Amino acid sequence: NERSKSEINNPDVARNALARCNLIIGFHPDQAAGEIADFAMARNIPWCIVPCCVYSDLFPRRRLSNGFNVKSYEQLIQWLLEKDPSANVCSLDLEGRSKVVYTLP
Repeated sequence: NERSKSEINNPDVARNALARCNLIIGFHPDQAAGEIADFAMARNIPWCIVPCCVYSDLFPRRRLSNGFNVKSYEQLIQWLLEKDPSANVCSLDLEGRSKVVYTLP
């Protein structure tokens, strides 16, 4: 039964599931942090991302509004905030990387 699975491997099933979303969440999404925000913003739905790793070598074109490359965790948080003027940030009560960048409906 496809509904009982937690992993989706079929691209059509994935597209259908994403088309019905009212909120996009990324918890330590690694390289997908920016794409999660972009996907949600393109569909005008709220998003919530708890980023972890920066992967600056894989994303050399990520730049802050001041022109600096995104190389640190704090810069990644700022970069996500700069993607959407309505974005906010707060800290979760967790150990480790626990800042959440989010938008509201």
